[in-house]
Amino acid sequence: MNEKLARYLDSLFSPYENSEAVRELKEELLNNAQERLADFKRQGYDDEAAYTKTINSIGDVSEIFKTIPARATGLLELAEKDFSDKDLRDCDLKRVKIHSGNFDDSTLKGADFSGSDLTGSTFNGTELKNARFFGTNLSGAEIVEADLRGATFNGCVFDNTDFNGSDLTGISFDNQQFSGTIFDEAVLKGVSFRNAVFISVSFREAVDLKKANFDGATMDRATYGSLKSNNANLANVTLV
Repeated sequence: MNEKLARYLDSLFSPYENSEAVRELKEELLNNAQERLADFKRQGYDDEAAYTKTINSIGDVSEIFKTIPARATGLLELAEKDFSDKDLRDCDLKRVKIHSGNFDDSTLKGADFSGSDLTGSTFNGTELKNARFFGTNLSGAEIVEADLRGATFNGCVFDNTDFNGSDLTGISFDNQQFSGTIFDEAVLKGVSFRNAVFISVSFREAVDLKKANFDGATMDRATYGSLKSNNANLANVTLV
């Protein structure tokens, strides 16, 4: 019966790429199914009845992927690019490559995007509290009206990244480089841009811009003008 269970799971997983994460999930489901099969047999069910009850308990594999955040990397290794409205909190999403992916309205609290390429992806209305972005390519990404409080950024690419209306309270962008980046209407209370470099960056109607730190920053005149018109403290910046 255990071999029959293994063959059944092989058939369920046949549409999915045979990635490491998919193999791990299949192995976990097989172990759980074997334990349930043994339990049903201990309860007095014959082999066929125990088998039928066990496979009925497995459910829809596609739904299982959605409800096990720790296996999200397996999903990302597939061709799918639509991850909107999903619970992916605390997921290990390191070193994934997703161009023009859709993470709108998803929960990504504590997710780790270190080393990932998210060019052109959208995170509109997404919860990204305490998410980690180390060496992440966010070129052309739309992170609009997202909650980024507690997120960590280091060595990222922010070319034409759009943070319009997002809550960036308390985030450190020290030593980062920004080109064509948009911070319009973003909440910038306590945000640190120390020693950052800005080229053609927009801060129109940014919230609490006076409470952001630009000490040691270098910027072009277009960025300087956008900040100055919003009463930012630019006492210790360098124009290029």
